[in-house]
Amino acid sequence: MKNKILLFILLLTLVTRLYHIAFPIAGWHSWRQSDTAAIARNFATENYNIFYPKIDWRGNTAGFVESEFQLYTYTIASLYKLFGIHEMFGRLLSVFCSIGTVLGIFLLVKKIVNEQTALWSSFFYAILPLSIFYGRAFMPEQMMLMFSVFGIYFFSKWLDTQKFLFFLFSVISISLAALLKLPALYLGLPLLFLCWNKYQKALFTRPLIWIFALFVFASVGLWYYHSHQLKAMTGLSFGIWDVGVDKWGNMELLTSFKFYNDVFFKSVAERHFTYAAFIPFVAGFFVKRNSKQEFLFDFWFIAIIIYILIVAKGNNVHEYYQLPLMIPGVIFLGKTFAVYFQSHIELTSKKKNIKYFLGFCLLLTLVLSTMRLQNLFDGKRAAAPLFQLAGAVKETTTPSDLIITVSEGNPVVLYNCERKGWTCSPMQIDSFYLKQKKNEGATYLVAEKEVFVRNGLLRQIDYLTKYFTVIRNEEHYIIVKL
Repeated sequence: MKNKILLFILLLTLVTRLYHIAFPIAGWHSWRQSDTAAIARNFATENYNIFYPKIDWRGNTAGFVESEFQLYTYTIASLYKLFGIHEMFGRLLSVFCSIGTVLGIFLLVKKIVNEQTALWSSFFYAILPLSIFYGRAFMPEQMMLMFSVFGIYFFSKWLDTQKFLFFLFSVISISLAALLKLPALYLGLPLLFLCWNKYQKALFTRPLIWIFALFVFASVGLWYYHSHQLKAMTGLSFGIWDVGVDKWGNMELLTSFKFYNDVFFKSVAERHFTYAAFIPFVAGFFVKRNSKQEFLFDFWFIAIIIYILIVAKGNNVHEYYQLPLMIPGVIFLGKTFAVYFQSHIELTSKKKNIKYFLGFCLLLTLVLSTMRLQNLFDGKRAAAPLFQLAGAVKETTTPSDLIITVSEGNPVVLYNCERKGWTCSPMQIDSFYLKQKKNEGATYLVAEKEVFVRNGLLRQIDYLTKYFTVIRNEEHYIIVKL
């Protein structure tokens, strides 16, 4: 019976993530998705070498960019080579990794806690809204989470059995998680807990543990050293090491109440847990641990809190930065439901009332998850101005033309136009900027008019139509030749 429940959860994970699986890159978090999709496409069409990722906003450079290890995009590029270029393959890879994450949660929680908690934990990971949305997005987060869960699981299996194969699977999984997303190094804390629980102080005398740590840090260090050389070649980077000015190292945020309210209340409680699941999640911390091993999830949770504080700005801006929190999060959530939904025990009237309340929370979670997903998918229309603009650009320019896209820095226009060039904000547009880019090879400027409206800069459209050759000037977009 429980195998059938697990199969149902895995099928549920699949079905809930197939919506708009073949839709072009657009909508919520199109910025991150279009960058990822561009790298995959450029691997397939330009340079099929995993060590040299290229982006579209390259200007007149070779396009090599400082970034995380591109296993995710390279895998998609391999699928492109076999089946042709289509965003569906990137999303299907995320769905596959999402199913893998659900299975990994089940196996790990079943081993450490019990099977019922494992089923509840897997179920909640399958249905929570941002888990669904990012579980089918063109982004590497799900692959990183899958490797994280299996890295911990195989490490625990290795400690129990001392089978070298489990050691090998674990060290590779943890290394790939950290290569895909550098902050995944926080996994060192739960791994250290497992080692301490097994060996106490003697863990420092175990050669394989030192080899494990050396392999992870060496692989990560070598990649990021190489990646930094790419930045030296082209000047292009995703800002990985920009301490204090980009995603991490913004210590002043930690003194702001707004930061904690935005990240832990508005993002974690509301967006990730939909409020309804947040209460039983918190209650899970008070469920009795039946073994020392169960504290693994406490240390996992603490490690992610430390990561959130270090990568403060990234977490303050992007809700998907908290996706790692959902792994221990759904486990604490699953603990609460497992306690009160056991069929073989008699509940007191008070516990029955709690069970009814949890049932209401579950129902409300399903409703709120559906509503949240509707909001996230809102605006995905085939006739959207973005796609009208992209079609017009393909008709009026050649693939070798370098173009400027006015999109507040979002590369989604460049990606859908299938062109290379620059992204800029409407505030940047003036004679000096355009002359500079023209000298660097820019031939066209394209934009959705909405970007000017949002910034109160409609006068920029008048400037462009007055001083440049207008190729298209439609209701929603404009194309001018420089």
